[in-house]
Amino acid sequence: MVSRRVPQKGEIWHVNGDPVEGREFKGPHYYLVISQRELVAALGTAVCVPVTSGGGASRSQGVTVYLDGNSTDTGKVTGVALCYQVRSLDLTARKASYVATVEPHVMDEILSLVVDLIDPR
Repeated sequence: MVSRRVPQKGEIWHVNGDPVEGREFKGPHYYLVISQRELVAALGTAVCVPVTSGGGASRSQGVTVYLDGNSTDTGKVTGVALCYQVRSLDLTARKASYVATVEPHVMDEILSLVVDLIDPR
């Protein structure tokens, strides 16, 4: 039996999020895991936000975090994290592949924005 890596907070995975409906984020993209590894291991799903090179309308609404070449350990993922498109994904069942890990200060900014979107103060 092959053991698979358990996704953890701060990791970016490439996955096809389909099927979706309406204005939900469609197709294969990068997804940033925002849930703890222990929770992912226990429940089998990871809470994620998608990362895209698009997202023009959402960029002006203050609901994204910009990722540049210095935002991850590999520098391979750039674009914006769509913090308002939170969803749970079974990354194992969807055959996702690990790509990179975001820098801690970027993860903090993303989590802060997600919390503010859910419970603005």
